Amino acid sequence: MSNSLFIECHSQGFAFYINGDLQFDTADEAIYHEYLAIPAIILAIQRFPNTALRVLICGGGDGLTARDVLRFSEVSDVALVDYDPAVLELGRTTFVDYNQGSLLNEQQAELGSSRVAVYTQEAFEFVSALPDACFHVVICDFTFPTRPEEAKIYSREWFEQVRRVLHSSGVISTNAVSPEQTAIAFWCLYQTLLSSGFQAKPMHVAIPSFQKLEYGEWGFFIASDVEIMRSQLETLTLPNGLRELRSDWLSAFEFSDAIAQLRHEVNIHTLACPQLFYYLLNAKTDLDQFNIDSNINFLDISEAGTGQIGTQDLLELDAIAKLWLEQLKQTRFTAEELLPVQHAEQTPKMTTEWLTYLKSLLEEVDAKQLLGAVLERIQELPPKIAHDLKQTVEKLRTGQPLLQVSEQTAEIIVLISVSLLMANLAVPDAAFAKGYAASGSDCDYDSSGNAIDCGSPTDGLIGFATLLVGATWLFRLYRKKDE
Repeated sequence: MSNSLFIECHSQGFAFYINGDLQFDTADEAIYHEYLAIPAIILAIQRFPNTALRVLICGGGDGLTARDVLRFSEVSDVALVDYDPAVLELGRTTFVDYNQGSLLNEQQAELGSSRVAVYTQEAFEFVSALPDACFHVVICDFTFPTRPEEAKIYSREWFEQVRRVLHSSGVISTNAVSPEQTAIAFWCLYQTLLSSGFQAKPMHVAIPSFQKLEYGEWGFFIASDVEIMRSQLETLTLPNGLRELRSDWLSAFEFSDAIAQLRHEVNIHTLACPQLFYYLLNAKTDLDQFNIDSNINFLDISEAGTGQIGTQDLLELDAIAKLWLEQLKQTRFTAEELLPVQHAEQTPKMTTEWLTYLKSLLEEVDAKQLLGAVLERIQELPPKIAHDLKQTVEKLRTGQPLLQVSEQTAEIIVLISVSLLMANLAVPDAAFAKGYAASGSDCDYDSSGNAIDCGSPTDGLIGFATLLVGATWLFRLYRKKDE
């Protein structure tokens, strides 16, 4: 899917957006790029004296990170890989006044150099094909993930590949997310780095243009396969000509205790069991239990990872159903856990409201007809469950009160409820088999306010079929334990 690129001009330059998300504002982009690139390069210079450094930049097609890497004569080769040719073209044209021609050749611009080789390719694929120990520094300058598949380049498998292509004692610097707005996602990345064999140090910094859009303070990680010591960083010499990175930059490693303690409450992010996108969509930060007046400086901490591999992807339907089934016996789950945010366009408030309306939504379903249809469609029901369902249907038929239902019947009702909600997300209104004149959100209206052209009556059949298929599928996931 192609990206939507947008440039907004203002009195101090311009702001660049990808798919509506701010990437940089020329008024303060130096904060981001100098914190991302400069510490990693000068640490590598210290660790590899009298060495021609090779640097890999993943992402960064705007050329701004490359600009700051090329400040150093010790850097002999830069490989930059970005999958979006449109961004790379902007880096060679519109952004030249700001990246100083870092992606152009020597004859065309101030900084442009044959030291830079540009590749148009997906970063994971590119790095996986590289030989071992071929770079001294890897800088990851990726966009904020807005889809689950975009979180692949933040996984443990990704960081393991990066570690493989780094020389021993090499340095990785990576853009992260906001530890202020999405703390659990930030610490998920931290624990994922640690689980990949890196010793990682978190940083955070205020970027005015990001804060104006309520992105929060922004986070970074600098890491290596050997410990990064405070004494090493304190002796680093910053180059001349920097705009934002100053002598007090080590304060970026200091976090409030309230935020830092959350690092022990997350799973790591893997391709087999993704966690990061769930954490980004369902950001929860309960700071009341921590001391908000104390700070932790990560330059004084050397620790092993405490994150575990998740047991389920909480954005998958079967994982949501498991939580609902567990809720039958205990009440420790919050509304957000029972129905987490599924898409970037949703909010926790929306999902809470859907759960609030669940009772009324279920009341719109003909329970006798629905349970009867379930009995007809599931031919392999265990006898005991089939018997319990038949009893429930008979009570409904004769008007007897349902004072108690069996655990198996309750599980089926739960699974139907999950399917009902998820089908409503996929096929709004139609999921309740209400036909084509439901809420009217998809209708046109005539001049008198009467609904017209509200879609096809088959929408109701599709929604109802979605409900039954979903409930059947979910039930079969659990029926073995009832046999």
